Amino acid sequence: MNHDSTTQYEPLRQAVRHYVTEEVIPLEREHGLTWNIAPPKDLRRKVRLRAKELGLYAPEMPEAVGGAGLPFLGRCIMEMELHSHDTVFFEDVLGGGGGPTPILLAGTRAQQDRFLAPLMAGETTTCFALSEPDAGSDASNLRTRAVPAEGGFVVDGTKNIVSNGPQADFGIVFAMAMGADGPAGVTALLIDSTAPGYDNSRSHTCMGFTGFQGEIALIDVRVGADAVLGEVGRGFALAMDWINANRIRTAAMATGIARRALARSSAYAMQRRQFGAPIASFQAIQLKLAEMATELYAAESIVTRSAWMKDEGQDIRLVSAMTKLYASEMVNRHAYEAVQIHGGIGCLEETGIERIYRMVRILTILEGTSEMMRLTVADRLLKAAPR
Repeated sequence: MNHDSTTQYEPLRQAVRHYVTEEVIPLEREHGLTWNIAPPKDLRRKVRLRAKELGLYAPEMPEAVGGAGLPFLGRCIMEMELHSHDTVFFEDVLGGGGGPTPILLAGTRAQQDRFLAPLMAGETTTCFALSEPDAGSDASNLRTRAVPAEGGFVVDGTKNIVSNGPQADFGIVFAMAMGADGPAGVTALLIDSTAPGYDNSRSHTCMGFTGFQGEIALIDVRVGADAVLGEVGRGFALAMDWINANRIRTAAMATGIARRALARSSAYAMQRRQFGAPIASFQAIQLKLAEMATELYAAESIVTRSAWMKDEGQDIRLVSAMTKLYASEMVNRHAYEAVQIHGGIGCLEETGIERIYRMVRILTILEGTSEMMRLTVADRLLKAAPR
């Protein structure tokens, strides 16, 4: 990997910046939107359609399905830029957790026409429904069941803390398929949110992300055999492929937020005066800013390196865990220091600093807790150790 690998994406990064600052954030202000509630579906759709028009939406998806075929590295660079700005439409500019996902490339032509095509057009959104009340870190221990019936399945179970769950038009639902001799393995199912028995009406009040997560209750939901994404019993492998890549994307998100925290802290330190001088002239503040800048550089470096490795077809199971672990914990340290640098006003809602502090906490849990990331790293290292 060389320097040119990242500089070639500079025009796309600038395009993201321009769209967010000149169109998306003004749209928020025009409608008085805040982080206390998820933005309306019609405005989210408007943002997606404009992003699609600008060539920013789902850029890493293959050209054959309507994407730009951009390498994952380019997507992560765009992701870092997006999250260096504060916008409630963060899921819609590039197509986040509710947008087009490579996991749907495992679908049949009919499935892609029905689900992926409108998703790529920005007309619909989806959700990745894996987590359950009793299956978080132990994601293979699903209680949701898909029981064979009349050429298809009857699905029963509950999914919780599902990103974009309350607003998704369809869910990528993971359930334990049952066979004649017992469990046949975790299976991915594409289920329309209007299907009888599919209830996504409960929205979670989540720390920093109110309205973006929710619960999905599945009560005697009947689907045909054509709802199976990929193969019966192969859903967990599909999920982990998605999760490993998304850990790097989550790290890019964390890195972008860290840029925002550093930029705001540096600017505030230059303008805030105490004892007759800007607080930026005090060594205690300078040390904090220097530490933040150094860690930010390290995070940017490992995000771009790990994304490049994915593009090269290398095994990213180890590096995705490392990258997500470092970046998610780094941004939490940055949020803490940003509040310290701002002092009392850093705890006030109008500064936006306290929201960064609340928002980033979930990043050490999302896509695998920090503890699970450390166990993954240790496991991979020890398996490779000489015996």
